[in-house]
Amino acid sequence: MKLVPFVAASAEAALAQIHEQLGPDAVVISVRRVPVQGLSRFWQQHGHIEVVAGVPDENARPRNHFVPPGDDAYVPFHERVEPETPAPPEPRRWRSITWLESMGLWSALADRLEEKVRSLHGENPPPMPIGEWSAVRSVLAGYWRPARKSMEGTNRPHVFIGPPGSGKTTALCKWMTTAVLAENRKVQAWRLDGDTANTAEFLSLHGEMIGVPVERFWRGSEDQADLYFVDFPGVEMHNATAMTALRSQLAALPQPHLHLVLNAACETTILFEQFQAFAPLAPEDIIFTHLDEELRRVKLWNFVLGTNCSLSFLAAGQKIPGDFQRAESALLFPGEKSP
Repeated sequence: MKLVPFVAASAEAALAQIHEQLGPDAVVISVRRVPVQGLSRFWQQHGHIEVVAGVPDENARPRNHFVPPGDDAYVPFHERVEPETPAPPEPRRWRSITWLESMGLWSALADRLEEKVRSLHGENPPPMPIGEWSAVRSVLAGYWRPARKSMEGTNRPHVFIGPPGSGKTTALCKWMTTAVLAENRKVQAWRLDGDTANTAEFLSLHGEMIGVPVERFWRGSEDQADLYFVDFPGVEMHNATAMTALRSQLAALPQPHLHLVLNAACETTILFEQFQAFAPLAPEDIIFTHLDEELRRVKLWNFVLGTNCSLSFLAAGQKIPGDFQRAESALLFPGEKSP
């Protein structure tokens, strides 16, 4: 089967091209969103859709066997036909990329990385493994987009959103405690209800312990503080009613910094589904939690290579402040000190 890529603004437009050029027998092999490149990323939230399709070869199509009418409709086949085994993919010359793939990097993104590495360093890797890994790591780190540092004194609240169980409130408490105790900043927080009640009582209790006022209703900031934090209940990604309610509440806040909090221990496909569900709210960055439950930190590179959203913090465990670090590319490589 010859594979042909089609790039269009939407999946519907890509399918129309496929039917026009390949006909009704075309088979879709893969679909992915192409990241926005260059200056376009400042005004385009999503890139184009790339659909790879092909038409099965004539020899590969099943043939109908005609059975003549009669009393005996049985047609014996004397030759045993073994099912064809698909050819395995060609091994990558750059074994470091194969290793990254085995650690959770998606194949399509591994292909993109390999193409970039080969364009910079040639078809053949260095003879020494350390030289090869150094080259691959350098290219991969070049895709890293640093998250914006927290803005102080702007009255713009930092709002934590995400699905239930992602660790939003714990991440907020970790950041808040670090700001108060380690950095001596003045902080104010809100625990707001959404489509459902916000039952995170420990946020109010923790705020009381470290001297941070935690309000239950938004009335704007009463005192000038360095940082403002807002916690909402978790929202199921398929709950359209709750998403609409959250969007309305966010619109009432003064230019909030939206932080999407995701549980890194979930499967990558689920994490991407959650990211896509919250993407219309335009989060500034992603905070990954539960890294103490996930050893394959390499899989987080799928979000660096496959989205336009930066990673801001990496958190692990339930201790407060505990492990809570600003995300850096080095922390996503095995062997580095994990948060």
